[in-house]
Parts: sequence; C-alpha cells; structure tokens
Amino acid sequence: MAMSKLLHNALILSAVMLSLAANRMSAQELSMFNSFSNRTFNGTVDVSWPVTFDSCVFVTDSVVLNRSLGAVFRNCRIESKSGALYMALEGDGIILYNCEILGCDELKFSVRNSLSDRNYVSGVVIDGHEYEVDDEEQTIIDIDGLELAESVNGKRNGPLLMQMKADRSVLMAGDSANLRVLGLEEGMFLGWQCPVPYVDIRVGEDCFCCEVTAPREITIKETVVISAYTEYGLEAACALTLMPHEEDVEPVRHGWLWRLFHRRKR
Repeated sequence: MAMSKLLHNALILSAVMLSLAANRMSAQELSMFNSFSNRTFNGTVDVSWPVTFDSCVFVTDSVVLNRSLGAVFRNCRIESKSGALYMALEGDGIILYNCEILGCDELKFSVRNSLSDRNYVSGVVIDGHEYEVDDEEQTIIDIDGLELAESVNGKRNGPLLMQMKADRSVLMAGDSANLRVLGLEEGMFLGWQCPVPYVDIRVGEDCFCCEVTAPREITIKETVVISAYTEYGLEAACALTLMPHEEDVEPVRHGWLWRLFHRRKR
C-alpha cells in the first residue's frame, strides 16, 4: 500500500518523482494523532490533518509530507537525498522552528505552490548556513521576535494555524465574494489588504470576515490575492479570479494573419 501511494504521487507530479527515481523510499501513513515526538520517518509521510512534530528525524528522497493542512516542525532534523527539498506535495501552513536541514541546495514548501500559500520559519539552518527569507517573498514569513514564535516554542498558548475561506473564487464584473478567517482568538487584531486599488474590500463588524467586490468593468482575466495579517505573526490569503463577460473581452488582432491576406491581395 505504501509503495502504491508513491506511485500515485509519481503520476501526479512526474517531474519531481523522476528526479527521485534513483533512490526511491516508501511512504509512511500516520495513525490518527496530531502530535509526534522523537520519531524517525523514512520517505514521504502521509497526513490529512494538522500535525505537530517535536524532535523528529525525517529521511526523504525530496518530499517530506504528501500534503499539509497545517504542520509544525519543532527542533527537527530533515535529511534530503536530492538537492531540492519540498516540505509537502501540496498545502501550506507549515512552521519550521529551530530545524536543521541536511543535503538540500534549495528549500521549497510545496510542489503545487500558490500565491495564497503562507508558511513560517525561525532558526532554520541548511547545511550549516542560516536560512534567510527574501524581502520580496510573500508566501514565507520569518517569525523571529513575533508572538507566534513564542506559541511555537511553548512560552505562550496561542494559535498556530490561520485559514481563510471564500464562498466563491471567480468574480464577474460587480460580483462579490464573502471571505472569513478561521483559527484566531477572539479580540485579536486582523487587517485586510489587496495589492490592486480597483477591488473593493468591506470589513465586517467582527473584522474576521469581509466582502470583496470586483470592479464594474473587467476586460481581461486576472488573479488577485486578498490577504489578512495579524500583529501576532499568522497570515492567510485567498486567490480570486476576475473574469470578464465574453462581450467585454478586448479583441486580439493577429498581425501575422492580416499580413498573410494582405500579401495575397497584392
């Protein structure tokens, strides 16, 4: 059963799995618990719920988890047998805290990455060098000095996972979507933002929900990311597609076709 799951992953993500074919490992399926300590895992670990790993060792071809619905790695060691290490095939909400990674040239959090992903790091060392988050990176958050880091290391009791839900993902001109954030404590600060000015955001009374309205005119298909942020350290985001009506789409002029018929007329 374990080997068949790896073969299934290979069919979905052949480009990644082909790079691992030289030294393939079997997947492991965890029992229905959400916390593991001082364990060693070989191969891709199958999880379908939020999970916490404390002082665990992972030896993997390249992919640590089959998916992440929220995963905390605390004081763990991850040994990669290929240059590119993926923390999960899909999903986000991953926290790497005081972890050591060996044999990795490039750290990525998901094979199927998305602009709405949010993952967190603090005290991560890769082959003896401290991992640094690029200033322009939006999907990876350095939580050093934030309250979230104190919750991860046990100095305070606070949420470790924040999610955003939307009642629709595609908006035509003038349409609205309702977004809600889950996982925060009552009374926590939450701000909303969107990088484009023509999308209207109206925050609800409890600030954990908002209404997003598309502009009255949409001429091209576009994806916009609505994000919610806290001072605590957690963030969440949602990608919405702005879709024009067919009659609003700007016509595309095929210059090569025009030149072809023009030559024929001559």
